[in-house]
Amino acid sequence: MKRLSGIIFFLTIAFTSVAQQADSSFVLPTDLTTSLLICQPGDNFYSGFGHCALRLQCPSHDLDVTFTYSLDDNLANRIAMFRGNGAGKYSSIKTAAFLEEYVKEGRGVVDYPVNISVEQTRALWQILDSENASPRYRQYNFLHTNCSSMCFYALERVMKGEEIVWNGLTEGCTGTYRNFVKYVSKGRPWTELFWSTILGSTGEEKGQLEDKLAPMLVEPTIDKAIIRTTSGTTRPFIQGEPTRLVEQTLTYPHNPFTPTLVFALLLVFAVFVSIYEWKRGYKALPRTFDTILLAAQTLVGLFIFYLSCLSHMVGAAHNWNLLIFNPLPLLLWICFRRCKWFPKVYLLYSIVILLYIASWAFKPSVTLPLVLVAFTFLVRTLARVVLSKKGN
Repeated sequence: MKRLSGIIFFLTIAFTSVAQQADSSFVLPTDLTTSLLICQPGDNFYSGFGHCALRLQCPSHDLDVTFTYSLDDNLANRIAMFRGNGAGKYSSIKTAAFLEEYVKEGRGVVDYPVNISVEQTRALWQILDSENASPRYRQYNFLHTNCSSMCFYALERVMKGEEIVWNGLTEGCTGTYRNFVKYVSKGRPWTELFWSTILGSTGEEKGQLEDKLAPMLVEPTIDKAIIRTTSGTTRPFIQGEPTRLVEQTLTYPHNPFTPTLVFALLLVFAVFVSIYEWKRGYKALPRTFDTILLAAQTLVGLFIFYLSCLSHMVGAAHNWNLLIFNPLPLLLWICFRRCKWFPKVYLLYSIVILLYIASWAFKPSVTLPLVLVAFTFLVRTLARVVLSKKGN
């Protein structure tokens, strides 16, 4: 059913082309239009960056279809994305049905008419319908092949001898991938922490502009964008006035428990636990706290290690955060904790943690919340060094 409108359209075109040979009064439809739909962010992990789609219309044939590039939406494929082989694909749906989902979620949708010719729209429709009909999937990742970038790449395929020139873009688009993550996660600090933490050395690269044209970054300056031809002539990228198709009713409640606050409280509690251990010994409280802390560090470390070293996830390789988030501390504790020399391991690990904390000054991947976590590790590690000498 998703391809029905496109199939009808091209059957109509084919019939009309044949009929033209017998009667010159038959002409191809000339009321084809292309629009860029910009959808506001949702309130979950996958919709937090907003969404982009291409709307193609042919009123004379009562066709109104939206093409969207997205991750094949199932749990296995979401997990596959973190392995680096998530399956993405163009799909089509009647615009009315597309908008129904956003009405239910209360997410605003605005239609921006794109200033391309009828011939370019016809070619775009053919390309997108062909992609939709193809059984082939593309790799989906948040940095290079996402809903926004694939919309603009599709437009560029039909704009021969032309280019889109963006003016007034923020650093989220013109800066590094890490800046991009920061800007698109604005107001959602836990989302920013997640993506910033798993982003490796690629985070310091600028990459392609099209990769970073996220809906919420493009919308404020889309009216300043132009299309420039090889001869130097220009025209506005947007033709006419935008139309709001769905009103924004979804609200984004403020969460006072930011990563910085939560991990600052964790650090304070680590200091309290260390004082408690100094006075009363290595009892249930410090043992339980250390167990939870070590387990959490190991789980996060295994996740980052997998993404950075074993998976093919774009952007996750060479992650500096592996310096302290890795399974090695747990492995050493399991294998050598009863050895007399094991307290020296704590001392060595304290030096590693201090190196990581010092790197905050020159490593963009080391953020304040992670520094607070590192200080928490440092407090408990030094406590083990000092208290092991005390005889606990």
